[in-house]
Amino acid sequence: MRLSLIALIPLTAFLSVVHARSDYTYEAREHIDELATRAFEGSVLTTRQDLADLSTRDLLNELGDRLQRRLGDKRRFLCVTCSKHFVGAKNANKHVETLQTHTNWIFNKQEVTPPF
Repeated sequence: MRLSLIALIPLTAFLSVVHARSDYTYEAREHIDELATRAFEGSVLTTRQDLADLSTRDLLNELGDRLQRRLGDKRRFLCVTCSKHFVGAKNANKHVETLQTHTNWIFNKQEVTPPF
């Protein structure tokens, strides 16, 4: 099989254009994914270390504080005398004003005294 020089010139030009237009986006995406995975794994380890330094009591106290702030005035009070629940400090204080002998209350599993 013989190829002439004139036939090789267009073939060479075609192959150089194909090589010049090759797409490296797939390799770039793999590299970016690898970098993102490394960063994520590092952040998980630091978060795990930070959580290990906290005690369970600290976590529960913080969650309780956030829940109270979220509820606002929707806190639940329990009158020990009549075993009724009241939502909000205003309602509990009204109950105390009408029935002044009801002074034993529970809020967050702790005894509290009015006014709230």
